[in-house]
Amino acid sequence: MSKMENDSCRSKQMGVKDFLSSEQAISAAVSAVLLFGIVVSVITLVYVQYIPEWKTSAEQSHMDDVFYDMSGMKNELDILSGYARTDPYISLSVSVPIKMGGASLPIFSPEKSSGRLTVNEDNFGINIVGTTPGIDYNSDSLLLNLGTVSYKSDNNYFVNQKYAYEGGSLILAQNSYSLMRLGPQMDIRRTDNSTNITVEFNVIDLNGPRKAISSNSIEEVNFRTNGSDSLYWDGVMFTDMTMTIQTLYPSSWKSYFETLAADAGLGDTEYSVSSNDTAVVFFLAGSSGEDIKINVTKTFFDARLNLLS
Repeated sequence: MSKMENDSCRSKQMGVKDFLSSEQAISAAVSAVLLFGIVVSVITLVYVQYIPEWKTSAEQSHMDDVFYDMSGMKNELDILSGYARTDPYISLSVSVPIKMGGASLPIFSPEKSSGRLTVNEDNFGINIVGTTPGIDYNSDSLLLNLGTVSYKSDNNYFVNQKYAYEGGSLILAQNSYSLMRLGPQMDIRRTDNSTNITVEFNVIDLNGPRKAISSNSIEEVNFRTNGSDSLYWDGVMFTDMTMTIQTLYPSSWKSYFETLAADAGLGDTEYSVSSNDTAVVFFLAGSSGEDIKINVTKTFFDARLNLLS
């Protein structure tokens, strides 16, 4: 074979190798592009479809934690108020932590939701009028400006909610709706062989400076007992009673009174409940010949937000 023919063969072999190398390079590049596209598609799908669902679920779980904290606060105050009424000179205190934020997803979405915790920002008060044949008894200013504690969420995905503690009750508010999750220390029942109706109500009065804080960490509210008071209506028999609740959540109190009256076995002619945007009026008369006993006490607490800060 001549030298020219050998060179021609070598050239053809090199051309084939270059072509094969080029094909492999193109194939590798295409594979990389396709793999990158798949990765981007998966990440996009996760962030568009799954992250919102996961975050919504996580923020909902955090709101359950807030309910647990706020209900624990109510339980602590119920217990301390019992001690305070037994011994008005005793001084007891408790600090209640509130988990303000949550719903962090490591790596994917580490940011937390947050919330706003307030003390004595909302207006809440009660007025009670008891009617007798000779004179009407009025609670006057004793049960006004009772103080509140509230938590309002600042969620990114789950619907925002607010928990409000007022008068010893715990209320959940969402948009324009509200529901009493835990009732106050109140009871209505027929007594004296069903010849009378007894109304008992221990009201929680929170005193302290108005304060608010926004956070995604853990904040705390400190409470200290500061004695108790009473309407001093023991032994007085009333023909009817009117209780007016000044609140931001009238629908929750209205439903509560209706449930309380039904549980006491009261008929539609023995009570009525009416409401507007700022108040609920509960009227109780009982049946013909029934008298009403009213026993209302008030437990004082000093309330401070982040006492040590």
